[in-house]
Amino acid sequence: MMRFKETLPRAAVSSLALALLLGGCGESQVNPGVGLNREPPAQATYTAPPQGTGVIREGAGRVLIGRAAPSARVRLATPEGEVRMTEANAQGAWRIGLPLADAPQIFGLSMMLGERTVQAEGYQLVLPDDRLVLLRAGAGAVVSPPPAGGAEGPAEPRLLAFDFDEEGGAVVSGRAMPEIGLSVRIDGRPVSTDGATDAQGRFSLPFGAPVPPGPHRIDVMGEQMVLTAQVDATPAAPPERGAFTARATSSGLRIDWLTPGGGVQSTLLLD
Repeated sequence: MMRFKETLPRAAVSSLALALLLGGCGESQVNPGVGLNREPPAQATYTAPPQGTGVIREGAGRVLIGRAAPSARVRLATPEGEVRMTEANAQGAWRIGLPLADAPQIFGLSMMLGERTVQAEGYQLVLPDDRLVLLRAGAGAVVSPPPAGGAEGPAEPRLLAFDFDEEGGAVVSGRAMPEIGLSVRIDGRPVSTDGATDAQGRFSLPFGAPVPPGPHRIDVMGEQMVLTAQVDATPAAPPERGAFTARATSSGLRIDWLTPGGGVQSTLLLD
């Protein structure tokens, strides 16, 4: 059975937003807020963290679906102090109902196995068009496609996100043909990073040097393919209230959000 309750007064949102999203203390799977151009620290783990896998419409609302350990208690928390809980089935599948919203919503995801709490890798961002975005501190965002019938075709090569922080660390993410080599240019200059798409065609390429603030052109090149985006890497001030701010830009929706380490990371969802 799903349970819904409000655990904290709304007046405490600003100071306790991160604690609510992290779901309390326990075994954390979230990478601290390091510069995006650095390798994240290795973490020992004994259980795969829970994952959100998509958003589906159902009746007058929508449902977040995902995977966790079989029979684990799954916890979804908002910066406002609302908590929704459910239980994964014997195969590890779970679902939690969400209200419709005309603005992005951010959630912290965790699961409980007995006395142990296991955090998800990052924050779950649900967009009004039913896309699900995994915001990862110190790494690139993972953008799930919209449900069946959405505007995006699963095989369409494209840049999906550009992540950066106040230190100039940056990652560009997207999808292309599976298992091909890729290179990156910024303003026509090669970037000291190489990478490849995975078996599903996804890629996340960190820049080998800090990206200066301001507008830039990003090119990702592969086999008979060039993907281009215009981005603005101007750092953001910390959100005045809550854990994130969202605003439309000429390149796409920009999310400026607090990392677990207290820094600010910006995720530009590329149109």
